[in-house]
Amino acid sequence: MDEQQVSTEVVEQERPRAPMVVGENGAMLSQAFIDSAEKQVELRLRLLHTALKALKPHDIQDFDGKPYLEGEGAARIMAVIRGFKVGEAKFSIETIHPHFFIECNIPMEFYGATTVAIGDCSTADPFFTGRDGASGQYKRHLDRTGSEAMAARLILGDAKKKARENALSHGVSELMGIKGLSWEDLEKLGFSRSGAGAKVNYKKGSSGGEVKTMSVSEASAVAIGSVVNISGAYASHEVRTVTAKGEEKKITGYKITDGKATITVQVWKADEIDPSLGIDLFCSKVKITEYQGKRQYTAEAVDPIIEGIRNDNSGE
Repeated sequence: MDEQQVSTEVVEQERPRAPMVVGENGAMLSQAFIDSAEKQVELRLRLLHTALKALKPHDIQDFDGKPYLEGEGAARIMAVIRGFKVGEAKFSIETIHPHFFIECNIPMEFYGATTVAIGDCSTADPFFTGRDGASGQYKRHLDRTGSEAMAARLILGDAKKKARENALSHGVSELMGIKGLSWEDLEKLGFSRSGAGAKVNYKKGSSGGEVKTMSVSEASAVAIGSVVNISGAYASHEVRTVTAKGEEKKITGYKITDGKATITVQVWKADEIDPSLGIDLFCSKVKITEYQGKRQYTAEAVDPIIEGIRNDNSGE
């Protein structure tokens, strides 16, 4: 062995090696990798703190007790924190007459982190229908155009824009690390709950959350006192006249089924639709009660499902 070989071996023996960490799955992690990850956490926290400075107080709503980033707030963050890549928005539209239900999917990326942001919107929302069901955005379009078809087309465009806005909000929240933060977490970062925007609370359903849509079988098993939406196939219907508080009223009972269970959903009005065998019905906000030992289902409205889901990748 010559002098050069000996010198090389000594250098290799003295070269410091980074300690290795073995994970549960047997993967080898270096200390340098862990140090880099910790630095990323620190930098992301500083970036989030900067992003929150760009927000107005009303850009975060108090949504059922949890913070929710509004669309305008997401736009403000994207304007200040550059680096977001936003893909093409794709829409799915479901029509349950007379309303539209829109879902928007947008691929998003932010410095190597990726997600598919999903946002939805329904024209059954009070913003579109009005609190009394007779005003709101739809009525404004109808008064301005004088055409139900044009008003429906315009309100569909409004709902698609809102669904896209909601998707961007979800994407920015996830990629920036806002999603899942509590009000206490935000206050530590300098954003106070006292300045939050509108306070939104879910209407209570069978599980204490939002009003859920169920099959006939599912609805026939939930607790008395629950409020749910029910979707099922039409079997028959009957219009009756009853006396309530000294006044005669019409009530229509719709028998609906999912092949496993059959129930009768009643609504306090005379029949206004003419469903045929096989058509599906959507029963809105059905209150489940009990009378003389029997379950009763009373809906705010019963409407035929005219169309199924279709894909629409066109612009807004």
